[in-house]
Amino acid sequence: MEFRLHQTRRWRSFFWLFFILFIAIPSYADPQTLTITNSHSWKPFSYADKGVPRGLLVDFWRLYSEVNNTPIEFALTDWNDSLLAMKEGGRIVHGGLVYSSQRDTYLDYVAAIFELSTSLYVLNDEEGRKTDRILPWMEIGVVKGGYEEEYIKKNFPLAVTVPFKNNAALIEAAMKKTVKRIIVDTQVATYYFSLQDNPHQFVPIDKVYTKNISVAVAEGSHELLHEIKAGIANIPASELQRIEQKWLNTSTRDTLPSWLAPVLSAFFIGMLISYVYILKLTVRRKTRALQLANLKLEEFAYTDSLTGLLNRRGLEKVYSGPKVEQIIRKNCLSVVMIDIDHFKRINDVHGHLKGDEVLISISDSLRANIREAIAISRLGGEEICIFLSSCSEEKLELTCDYIRSYLIQMASQPEINLNVTASMGALLVDEHYGEMKLDVLVHYADCLMYQAKRAGRDKAVIARYSAVSARMSNEPAF
Repeated sequence: MEFRLHQTRRWRSFFWLFFILFIAIPSYADPQTLTITNSHSWKPFSYADKGVPRGLLVDFWRLYSEVNNTPIEFALTDWNDSLLAMKEGGRIVHGGLVYSSQRDTYLDYVAAIFELSTSLYVLNDEEGRKTDRILPWMEIGVVKGGYEEEYIKKNFPLAVTVPFKNNAALIEAAMKKTVKRIIVDTQVATYYFSLQDNPHQFVPIDKVYTKNISVAVAEGSHELLHEIKAGIANIPASELQRIEQKWLNTSTRDTLPSWLAPVLSAFFIGMLISYVYILKLTVRRKTRALQLANLKLEEFAYTDSLTGLLNRRGLEKVYSGPKVEQIIRKNCLSVVMIDIDHFKRINDVHGHLKGDEVLISISDSLRANIREAIAISRLGGEEICIFLSSCSEEKLELTCDYIRSYLIQMASQPEINLNVTASMGALLVDEHYGEMKLDVLVHYADCLMYQAKRAGRDKAVIARYSAVSARMSNEPAF
């Protein structure tokens, strides 16, 4: 049985090589034609949509062809077969992959063109969330021949990898709970999970690595390497940014579970009955009316009327409470400032009502999805401040990346060409002394956020309080 399975796999590999070399690359093609190979299921980077190549890398190579007047054709297949095709040589180029020492034995790398982050995703249940790292006993789903598989085998040799032929098959197995942990590129996971009925069935729990996507040719193809390198240099940077913006700022959709509405209704009805009962027992009619009015006034005093988040006064109240004090003493308080990019342009182009809608959507997403939040406040305009209980820069970076690349973009509305991004500054308070003022922490986080703005927006800058404080002392213009 094992021999037959081995023979079947060998014949399947031979079939794909035959397809790429003799069918996808026809004999009558222009001898100067470049064949670009990659995966047919690597959304949003490279995939086949009813046989038509699409994706970020596909658009990149079409732009390369247009700028350099070089004919190209695409040969998209399973990931591992795209690597096997490269070993045959000729005018074939791998459209984009991550460098590894194993691949370096048969590939020459040309240039890095885009950045890729990869995370450990787990089934969103109590068992899945309790372990936030890779352990020896874990079964982890990966794409066969992908860098993730090589990375796990090298760095976590006792972990068990479960290979799938492509990303579509991997995500499908995850949604069926065939595997409960997967290593997958963040951009790919965001794209695939957003199309599912339950997009939050899997959640990122640990960032594994951040690498560059590079172009590669067969080892020893020096003339082709120099040709491709010169051609890439001819592509304007603005066009690369346009392609990246098009594919990596995709909108997502969210669905509420069907049981949520009746549960909330029952909860609020129960609260109302209890409230009326207590009032009848404890206060007279006029005193009850006065107390109710005072409660309303307090709510108005501490709540932002548009979003329902805390206002600045409400944030100060939470900060002065015992819970925040305990977290500060443990050096586990993080202050995150979020500023929506080009918010004035959103108001000018789409109207102030649409701007309000964006703020409400982001506020609702943050409330519903950030479990570590101690307080979420709108400080005015398009600025939102979050208190998180986070003791390490790694977890803080993962949370910020989840907010920036997923929750913020849920407010996008592509049907009216409205793409929403945000710049973030995150301050990890790693030391405490005396009375640490809220204004100082917010100001430091604000400075980090403006660093993200200056770096090109749609980014998060993270730093420790001790480092920022020292820099502020030495550089007043920080």
